[in-house]
Amino acid sequence: AEILFRACRFGTLDFVRAILKDNTRIDINIRHPSTGYSPLFIAIRAQQHEIIDYLVQEKRADVNGNSNISIHCGSMTSCVHEALRQHDQLTLCLLLEHGALIDQSHIFLAIIECFRLLQKKALPFNLLDILITHRPKLLDEIERSKLTSFIARRMQYSSEAAYSMSVVALLNKLINLDDLRSLSRPYFDPTPTESRRHYAKVAIIGAGPAGLMLAALLARSGIDSVVLERHSRSYVENNTRAGVLEQSTVDLLDEVNASERLFKEGIVQSRVNFQFDGENTAIPVTEITQGKSLVIYGQQYVLQDLIEKLIQDNQQLWFNIDSVKIDRHDKIDDNHPPMIRFRRHDQNDEEELHCDFIAGCDGAASPCCRQSIPSELLQTIHHLYPFAWLSILADTPPSGTELIYAHHSKYGFALHSLRSLTRIRFHLQISSTDTLADWPDDRIWTELNQRVKPINGQTSITKGQILERAIFTLQSSTTLPMQYKRLFLVGDAAHIVPPTGAKGLNLAVKDARVLAEALVNFYDNEKWDKLNDYTQTCLSHIVKNQEFANWMT
Repeated sequence: AEILFRACRFGTLDFVRAILKDNTRIDINIRHPSTGYSPLFIAIRAQQHEIIDYLVQEKRADVNGNSNISIHCGSMTSCVHEALRQHDQLTLCLLLEHGALIDQSHIFLAIIECFRLLQKKALPFNLLDILITHRPKLLDEIERSKLTSFIARRMQYSSEAAYSMSVVALLNKLINLDDLRSLSRPYFDPTPTESRRHYAKVAIIGAGPAGLMLAALLARSGIDSVVLERHSRSYVENNTRAGVLEQSTVDLLDEVNASERLFKEGIVQSRVNFQFDGENTAIPVTEITQGKSLVIYGQQYVLQDLIEKLIQDNQQLWFNIDSVKIDRHDKIDDNHPPMIRFRRHDQNDEEELHCDFIAGCDGAASPCCRQSIPSELLQTIHHLYPFAWLSILADTPPSGTELIYAHHSKYGFALHSLRSLTRIRFHLQISSTDTLADWPDDRIWTELNQRVKPINGQTSITKGQILERAIFTLQSSTTLPMQYKRLFLVGDAAHIVPPTGAKGLNLAVKDARVLAEALVNFYDNEKWDKLNDYTQTCLSHIVKNQEFANWMT
């Protein structure tokens, strides 16, 4: 089944035919154990049109099947939904011809895609026209006031005449002129903005995993954002960091269409090895989790993929931003929204970014966001471990193609983690008072061989060129609450974990998903409940992962 899923994403029609011919017992509507996606859904996402036609017309795949696992913003996802998201008119028509059912959710998604196409200056209404033509009475089942408010909340602040005219055309297509006149003026006739004053629904401070994933999830739902990052794009994309992705992170990257390189180059880890004094025990992760796995894929590549996707979608990423300061946290009325002041690198003029909400994704130091919350409201739980880690990146053949956690009663702990088939990240537990001068190359390789036993038949770890080395202290912390008025802390700005359990990046992405769901709920339904519960919702996964990381450490 796994081969079929991958063939529908990357393979050819002949390959898919061969798999189904040789394995007649495979259910054509089988669901992926992690995402719940069917082969047809995966083929639509990958835009494999020959395979789509074959599955629908010859194999009679279920065109109405929904994912049975909620990944993105709490909503079920059908093949029609995915065809709309891919702006795939041919597949949409094919699905409808073969009995695909549509409902109000498809109309609202088509509206979202209209706005996304407007950003790309493409023809926005074709998908909507196909749905309306197929089921003309569907619009009559939706309250016009609900349509009006939904469209209004999806509009961007824009002074471009073409954008305004397109929005008016969309409104006129869906609602009558009386409803159109009920909209407040700024939505469809915006006043030209000053060059130093900017507007967005969500301001995201920090272009790390949390900030970029949040921006991608919001863009997926038609909610515009601006990402402010103090470093250069080159620094963000090349800063080597964590490299172990959990299945939920892989699934989210796939959900925002930023997973193509990940699926091709990521190193799947179906087992994790634990060694005690050289005795190895392999934990069959994939087997005991019904198909889930870990994937080795560097954080820098995750960020590169997300940045590329956001740029393709015309999302605003501003690098080299200095002196970021949150001036207002709350929206008192329409004339006083939350506001951020900032300067661009090597420029003296201060600029303003007005928004509905602020996401604080500025890392563990959080020089802007966490510092903007009154200190008397914050409580930080912090723990410093009595030892440190020496981390090295080396060009050397792996001592096994899987993660190895090794503990030796005499020499201490070590970790072997692939970055590629020729490059390995090693961690060594050392004294908290040690310096790099205490650890010359020979001592590093000697200690590694004393602590780690290769699992690929080698008698010892092969020495190689050490490319990077650093010593860092191990600590954990959680800051509560994770929100203040319309400011929300996400990822390392709210919590850090020791790297032992490879939870940092994955936790940040979980926070981003929770906040994205809450923001989508607000813009879709004008409800504050999920935003108000943001801290409590995040705590459920933070506490669990903190406890696991602490136990592992």
